[in-house]
Parts: sequence; structure tokens; C-alpha cells
Amino acid sequence: MLGRRKLPIGIQTFAKIRNEGYYYVDKTPLVALLAESGGAYFLSRPRRFGKSLFLDTVAEAFAGNRLLFEGGARAERLGADPQAAARPRLYLADHWDWGKRHPIVRVSFAEGRLERRAQLEEHIHAVLEENAERLAVPISDRASDVHIRFQQLISRVAERFT
Repeated sequence: MLGRRKLPIGIQTFAKIRNEGYYYVDKTPLVALLAESGGAYFLSRPRRFGKSLFLDTVAEAFAGNRLLFEGGARAERLGADPQAAARPRLYLADHWDWGKRHPIVRVSFAEGRLERRAQLEEHIHAVLEENAERLAVPISDRASDVHIRFQQLISRVAERFT
């Protein structure tokens, strides 16, 4: 008999929830709907209501991390350990093009207190550099304005990955 799953209190990463056996309510049909509908979205929810987890789930889907969405024998065939394979399959396992991967640019303001403009700009510069390095694209140095560096990041990622 399987033991009780743990509650994912304070966990904001989809991989941790799936790999460590926490309860997860499958919201992946919404990921498919958002992707199929296209456009820009504003996610407005109260604090501590799952926005970061949902965005991490979206990122894992677009990054093509299929194993996180699989369960059972299919997960084992893909290389999951038996404990992880015991988890249920999610909707996206059968409703996503896993052969198509997309680069993910992550910008978060969740960490730290950014009370002054200089702190905010320093944080944004660091985030842009982190993304540029991870995605192996060059952007101008910190002497450039934040919006120029962000535009460069997006343009160069699009050029590199299309």
C-alpha cells in the first residue's frame, strides 16, 4: 500500500513536486489551452496561490521535459526511477509536442527587497546576464540601458533557437 503523499507547502518548482512524491493537482490542461490560444496573459492571483509553480510548470513543458509529466510504465521506459514512475501521468503527457523544445527566459522579482531604482536595475542586469549565459547568447555590457539589454536578449535568443 502506498503511503500518503506530502503536501507541497512553499514549493515552487514543478520538478521537485513530481520527483519527490508531493500531491499535485493537474493543471496541465490549462498549460495546453494557453499555448494553443496564443497571446499575452496576465496572471492575477492572491499571494501564495501558485503563480510561481504554474509558471514553472509552463516552463518545464516548453523546455520539453517530458519525463516530469509522465507516470507509470511509460515513465520507467523514459528512464524514471521506480518511485518517480509511481506518480500519475498528467494531461500534457499525451497532449504536447515533446519533439519541439523552446528556450526559456526567466525573470523573477520574488527574491530580495528592491526598494530603490538602483537595486531594481542591478537585479534586472543580473537576471539578464544569467539568462544570456545559460542560453549562450551575447548581450551588451551593463553600461547599456536595461531595456536595450532585454531587447537584445530576446532578439538573440530568437535568432539562435529558430
